[in-house]
Amino acid sequence: MAHLVVGWELGHGMGHIMPLRMLAEVLLEKGHQLTFIVRDVSAAQRALEGLDVVWLQTPQVTYRPWEMTRTDCYSQLLGNIGFRDPEKLMSTVTGWRSLLSALQPDAALLEFAPSAMIACYMERIPFALQGNGFFCPPAEEEPFGVISNKLSEKQRRHQDVMLLDSINTVIGDSRPALEHVSELYRLSCLNVLTSFRELDHFCRDNDDIFRGAWVPSIPISPRWPKGEGKRIFAYLTARPGVDKVLAMLSRTGLPTLVYCPGVEGKFRAPFENQKCRFLDGLVDIKKLAEQSSLGVFHGNHSSTAMFMLAGTPTMQIPLYMEQLMFARRIKAMGAGEIATLDQPQRIAAGINAIMSSPGYGESARRFADQYRDYDQNCAIRQAAADLEVALGLSA
Repeated sequence: MAHLVVGWELGHGMGHIMPLRMLAEVLLEKGHQLTFIVRDVSAAQRALEGLDVVWLQTPQVTYRPWEMTRTDCYSQLLGNIGFRDPEKLMSTVTGWRSLLSALQPDAALLEFAPSAMIACYMERIPFALQGNGFFCPPAEEEPFGVISNKLSEKQRRHQDVMLLDSINTVIGDSRPALEHVSELYRLSCLNVLTSFRELDHFCRDNDDIFRGAWVPSIPISPRWPKGEGKRIFAYLTARPGVDKVLAMLSRTGLPTLVYCPGVEGKFRAPFENQKCRFLDGLVDIKKLAEQSSLGVFHGNHSSTAMFMLAGTPTMQIPLYMEQLMFARRIKAMGAGEIATLDQPQRIAAGINAIMSSPGYGESARRFADQYRDYDQNCAIRQAAADLEVALGLSA
């Protein structure tokens, strides 16, 4: 039996931990011991319920959400949240090293956990990466992790150099210095990319590295408002500007279901009517996708992927850069439109365009046809088997 640390350091929401849980179930079946080290302990308590695992809190990296938005490349993103400050980076890496030293794992599986990657390198612990394309950037030196084109090549290289200097300062004499930031990602024994090639943030074209999107089964069927015609499902986040989107949806006259955590009780009242109903919890996303004519999301990767597998187009209202990159992939395929919360007229125009033009649905159905034989359970089991080989695990 091998002992595996499963780490999640950055990002928010259940989308990070649920795929880890799904892979963990198979690894536990194989007889391995797992210790989760997680960013959000409340999410862990919900997501890991029923699993025979120990879970601990990560060393905390504190940052403001906009610091992960105003960025041109991966080095700048990590720098913005404190990784270019050797003192700050040292504190989180030391925290990870202390945990790893105490736990003595055989290997690690990491989801958006760059501090843990450095700690594993310093502690000589093999690791693999898991996540959608954004959280496992291509390990290419030039250019590394380009997110947008606002910076010149020289400026991007400067971001790489500043981050590299910070990382190597932390590594010190414990291990050989890295020659480029991308080398940290090349240390990964395996990347478990939980996405599809067409949906990859960085537009990689190697089919073999993609495992498809993983979404847990929720045995609760959606209950739609009564009415004929097309149906709309929206998965939104309570924040300034979302009220205008809710108002639009409530006025369509079409059967509409909304899941918007944080908008509850009296705050729902202005938007609820016979055609527009709020969900109190998650339901079967696959059935929602199959029964909907339109999905409205913030660039949610897994939910959108389920809608694409069902051949259903989406309106994307991204909040962060990662979501914007993903939304652009959907638009480039012709399967959706994009607008931001501060563009209510563009949101309305996008929804109207998708609902009135068959081209969006046709594009989504082409994707669905391509992956009609995709089997999520088989993909997860194959990923587990590949992890055992790549990390040298033995049950």
